Amino acid sequence: MKLIKILKLFQSFACLLILATPVLVSAHTALKESTPDDEATIKAAPGHIDLVFNGPVKLVKLELMGVGHEMPTNFEAQTDAIATYRIETPGMHPGQFTVNWAAIGADGHTITNSFSFLVDPDVAE
Repeated sequence: MKLIKILKLFQSFACLLILATPVLVSAHTALKESTPDDEATIKAAPGHIDLVFNGPVKLVKLELMGVGHEMPTNFEAQTDAIATYRIETPGMHPGQFTVNWAAIGADGHTITNSFSFLVDPDVAE
């Protein structure tokens, strides 16, 4: 009798886990890749930054920070959720840069993160 109760409890737990899996998966919105890559050293200043997420997001913030100053971009907060963004970066120059971003995922939660790269004309290709 006790074994039957344990099996029913296990069965209930398994059903809940199966039902919760789509929610758990959608809660893990993340940046899949960027161009330039995080911690990359590139020879020429990029004309744009590409962000590719693992699902549609609304990009609500993007700052391109040089050492002690913010660089201009054509970023505008988005109202539509998409997975790939291209942000133009006019006036880039050699130096260390950090990209700070925030996006609203499919689950409605805001995710924030950053990545950095170095523009060094003297780096070997």
